[in-house]
Amino acid sequence: MNVRHLLDELHHMVANDPTILDLPIRVIEGTDYNEDGDAKPNYWLDSQSIEVNNTGQSGYEISGEVRLIGSE
Repeated sequence: MNVRHLLDELHHMVANDPTILDLPIRVIEGTDYNEDGDAKPNYWLDSQSIEVNNTGQSGYEISGEVRLIGSE
């Protein structure tokens, strides 16, 4: 997924239900539970949760990336 696709998906979701605009964003890893059945911790995004490195920056010479970083 890239930023354009993420924005397209979010715009589509908001067009179908504008009430989601104020919902918090939770990050999960495929499932809410560990293999033993215990619940995984909740990770949430806030305004400090987005990091960007553009293509050409040190360490990102070939491809940049956007990182969404969740915290408990």
